[in-house]
Amino acid sequence: MSSGWPDTSIFGLKKYRRARFEAHNALFWMARGVNSYREKEDNNKHLELMWETSTSTLKTRVFCDNLQVGLNFLELEIYFCEDGKKVKHSFWFDERTPAYVEAWYLVELLHREKDQNKFSTELPFHSDNFFLGDTEEHNASSLQPELRALHNCFTKGADILSQVQLDAAADREALGEEYSLSVQPETFTLGFELCSLTDNGTKIVVGLSAGDNLRPAPFFFVSANRANRDKKSHVLDFKPENLLFLNTINDKRMNNKDIIDILFRQVKNLAG
Repeated sequence: MSSGWPDTSIFGLKKYRRARFEAHNALFWMARGVNSYREKEDNNKHLELMWETSTSTLKTRVFCDNLQVGLNFLELEIYFCEDGKKVKHSFWFDERTPAYVEAWYLVELLHREKDQNKFSTELPFHSDNFFLGDTEEHNASSLQPELRALHNCFTKGADILSQVQLDAAADREALGEEYSLSVQPETFTLGFELCSLTDNGTKIVVGLSAGDNLRPAPFFFVSANRANRDKKSHVLDFKPENLLFLNTINDKRMNNKDIIDILFRQVKNLAG
């Protein structure tokens, strides 16, 4: 595919769906750590995973004073961080059951003299993608091309979304405070949130989805759905006119500026 995006044919394969499933469960495990020890926040904001541009990796928010859990997408490796720095004894989602992930967590917490009884696999949302138990194993090593495609999409998508953030920051007539680029573990979306100043502070979310059961391939979106979460809007509800698919980017030979312009125009339309 042109402009540095992965070949879109890979996203139509069953192996990509499995890679997305495996990666999504890595996000769930990151969220379980922080959810067990950090104070809960509205709209599950305590679960947001911070995108680190310099390394194209993810980290949880800080919990237990100085701990975070990080993720390397390419190898599906999770690890503890102390005072922001990666430490030894990573866990790889390969040839291990989900029960091993929980055991890894408990051992790492024990070594740091944290209360293991507080750790829970429960999360404040439901997903059909939850993978638990001790019968079936993770198998990331068989999915390297698909995981690389996912990683490359998020890395390139982060660059584009960062520029949309800058454009939004320069337009204070319609747009208010924006928030950091992060990944939502519930929906497997990378993005940021901003406020409309012309529509009672409606929240607008700009992001890149890893794909879902309705749309298997990654896609960009602009949505105001999160502001209506208390109205039980579905997490996959997007207006078709506010979606931008990788196939469209490829077919129309769009460059980064084209994508940024489209996303920012959609933001302005939603902001009123």
